[in-house]
Amino acid sequence: MNKSWLARLFSDASGEPDDARLAAFLIVLAFIFNTVYAVVAGKDHTFDAQQFGIGAGALAAGIGMWFGQRKAN
Repeated sequence: MNKSWLARLFSDASGEPDDARLAAFLIVLAFIFNTVYAVVAGKDHTFDAQQFGIGAGALAAGIGMWFGQRKAN
């Protein structure tokens, strides 16, 4: 299996590894994992789509701002 697409996903335009892209990806994975874990393992928790949406929106806004600040680099 060719993994060059994965290397391009986490690298900048010049091909250098980009720590910010990797960190953003890991933050999103952690958010999704923690949400699933809270629903599956938590006996008293139910999935609230509104709270998930608010959290995902805040996460997307924060990551977008992070990349926006790096635009000059």
